[in-house]
Amino acid sequence: MREMRAISFTDRELTSALVQFAGRLRRQLPSGTLEDTRIDLGPPVRITLPVRDDYGEVRSISFEETEVAAALVQFCMDRKVRLPARGEKVLKIIAGQPTLVIWLPDVVPPPRKTLQRPVRRP
Repeated sequence: MREMRAISFTDRELTSALVQFAGRLRRQLPSGTLEDTRIDLGPPVRITLPVRDDYGEVRSISFEETEVAAALVQFCMDRKVRLPARGEKVLKIIAGQPTLVIWLPDVVPPPRKTLQRPVRRP
């Protein structure tokens, strides 16, 4: 039996996570105003941030599925949302929302210790 946890993100949280992620990687974002995020369901999932500059031209920056998952994990860590270190983290789009799905490793209960009476020796 495996446990699964899911954390869903709003468009604003997704955009914030991707902008911070791009900054950490020193990936240059086009200057201008961010427009609505586009989600390509893939496979693989790809998220595009369109940016409209002062002259009306739209330039975009795209992020692959693994980059988006890494950005969302970092976003959670920055906000002190506890995530299991050993869990398998996967990006899924559920009901149109980016969702970080975390599969926890199999939990094997420790062996039961039985109480034994001491043996009396004559």
